[in-house]
Amino acid sequence: MERLLNHRVTRATRIDEAEDSVTRVFLPHRIEPTGPDTPLDMRLNAVRLGSLTAAYLVYGQEVDMCTADAVAYHFDMPVEGNARSSFGRVSVDAGAAETVAYLPGEPASIRWSADCAQLCLMVERVALEQRLSAMLGRQVSRIGFATAPQPGVLDVLAPFLREVEGPELLRRHPLAASTLEQLVLDGLLLTLRHDHHEELETPRRIPQGPVRQAVELLEERPHEPWTTTALAAAVAVSARALQAGFQRHTGVSPTTYLRDVRLGRVHRDLTAAAPGLTVTDAATSWGFVHLGRFAGAYRQRFGETPSETLRRSRRHR
Repeated sequence: MERLLNHRVTRATRIDEAEDSVTRVFLPHRIEPTGPDTPLDMRLNAVRLGSLTAAYLVYGQEVDMCTADAVAYHFDMPVEGNARSSFGRVSVDAGAAETVAYLPGEPASIRWSADCAQLCLMVERVALEQRLSAMLGRQVSRIGFATAPQPGVLDVLAPFLREVEGPELLRRHPLAASTLEQLVLDGLLLTLRHDHHEELETPRRIPQGPVRQAVELLEERPHEPWTTTALAAAVAVSARALQAGFQRHTGVSPTTYLRDVRLGRVHRDLTAAAPGLTVTDAATSWGFVHLGRFAGAYRQRFGETPSETLRRSRRHR
């Protein structure tokens, strides 16, 4: 199934057109058809959100791709067919739903099978390294992702793809867009194997003080695009340590605590029932990007649906 259809960049039958389009979105490269003499049918759909650029790319015939040295981190996932990636003397084969990571400062050679279609994700180097630095509580200057293909990234990208392929709510609500971007960054770092992964899995124990400071930040500034990583950086501990400390001292994770605070703010706004307010506007303005899950959490918390709160409030005005 073709992804990101509402974000079409180009469709090309000439090699130079295909190369120019992918270069503009990702990085300089060259492609060379290697299969039977069949026409090129390149399709590129792409969307950018903050530090992330995601694309669906297919060539329609077997090609060899040679890239320049990457500036960002790249993650390629075949959704159909397969791809063979070569890094110097090392070659790896990736099939459906497997992810290969490409590191900054390194070129790559990739052979696409004739039926290969890939989801390609580019993440700005500074954004990903700053995110990991905040999670660990120390500076990281490079992330050495494992070369072997790894599963799990399609699950990380699922909420992102669902939102960018749907109505353009995110452009109207920057908080929701930022939350989605940060969820992808955290998901990549926690899902894929890399040279700091073991450290992420063994957080140090922290006292109650940083947890109390973090709770105050969430209560006082719930409109900010908090993630566990950003919150940990604000109170000068690692993200994993803060997560463990939250669980120990409050019984919930930082993201669950923030969700409950924001649910309270949505309830307040719906109760105030400003003219023209809709449930969707109230929810997305507080960072809820999946409206079905939001409605379920709201009903569990307040014993009624968001629409019922809004109707009841307007009847009593």
